[in-house]
Amino acid sequence: MSNPHNLARIASLGLSAVVASVLLLAACGGGGGGGGTPAKTSYAAGRITGFGSIVVNGVHYDETSATVVDEDGATHNSTDLKLGMMVQVQASEVGEANNVTTATAQNIEFDSLIRGPVASKAVDTLVVLGQTIKVTSTTVFDESLSGGLAAVKTGDVVRVYGTLDAATGSYTATRIEPQSGAELYRLRGSVTAYDASLKTLTIGAAVIDVSGAAVPDGLRPGSLVRVKLQTAQVNGKWVAVSVKSGLFAPQDNDHSEVEGTISDFTSTSSFSIDGLPVDASKATFANGVTGLAKGVRVEVEGAIVNGVLVATSVKIKTDKDEQGEGFDVDGAITALDTAKSTFVVHGVKMSYAGTVAFVGGTATDLKLGAKVEVHGSLATDGVTVNATQIKFGH
Repeated sequence: MSNPHNLARIASLGLSAVVASVLLLAACGGGGGGGGTPAKTSYAAGRITGFGSIVVNGVHYDETSATVVDEDGATHNSTDLKLGMMVQVQASEVGEANNVTTATAQNIEFDSLIRGPVASKAVDTLVVLGQTIKVTSTTVFDESLSGGLAAVKTGDVVRVYGTLDAATGSYTATRIEPQSGAELYRLRGSVTAYDASLKTLTIGAAVIDVSGAAVPDGLRPGSLVRVKLQTAQVNGKWVAVSVKSGLFAPQDNDHSEVEGTISDFTSTSSFSIDGLPVDASKATFANGVTGLAKGVRVEVEGAIVNGVLVATSVKIKTDKDEQGEGFDVDGAITALDTAKSTFVVHGVKMSYAGTVAFVGGTATDLKLGAKVEVHGSLATDGVTVNATQIKFGH
């Protein structure tokens, strides 16, 4: 597929650098079963919708031995992974265990889109660094922002995870958390204008001075970039510390499940997700091709071959789909408040005050240390998960 951003693909994200040595070892026969056969690998890009093992695009990834980094390459503990974060996962071959799709994560990178101050907010939107961010019923808020959007104030510095609609330049938040004490702001977006002589580029309503930063080769309107910014504007412009490619550049693998928005669209058989080329010429379309276009959110399954995601299935995703899928959290209860009908598992606050289907027990069996598997949907406070089903003793 012809892609105007291919020259920029050499600027890989942090995850690609981390996993390169892992894949090289596999290609040389390391971990491949002693016969020199490379170990099969998988890749996922999407939001975290559950814990026990982290759940991304319906696959449960055991993260206990994984290397976890953020988009800047800084190392983190797996406990820093939160509901709603957008992540890239490099893992072992995907399999089935007890009717659950599983894999073992080797490397996990969580990627936020924006870190900066809130300039304004409306009923269901925020404006941060000149970008309009849509807040939906499935946008998860950090526990310190109970109340959701109502708890966010103008001037607060926030970190936003989500998806970017390359057709309109607008963002949809999957998670919002406070980011006090930020030494630099950050923005991943689609360039709307670039003036090489004036050394400025524009993303949404943000005009950025790039005179002090090298820019990727081939930079042009439509390029996806990741920019680090000084925290104070100069003459109405944000000042770039660095400008890098914002393309996803995963290594080749045997199985991929990628959720994102179509950033470049040629036809229903040839398009890109966040700059990752997709060949869907032999794919099945779970809900048809009507509406498939630039800016549409999709989930694509297939294998990455020579830097191209060769799709076996393509599904258009909507806010309603995400609301219906809900969240799944599996583990031991670490806190319990029977007066408020809430408990905590993996740092996630659960409410059982509504209608709940209990399996293998009742509400009286909810005790500290009890192992439960909870399915539910996000409450209006943006923090709590309202349980619809609770299973015991798994």
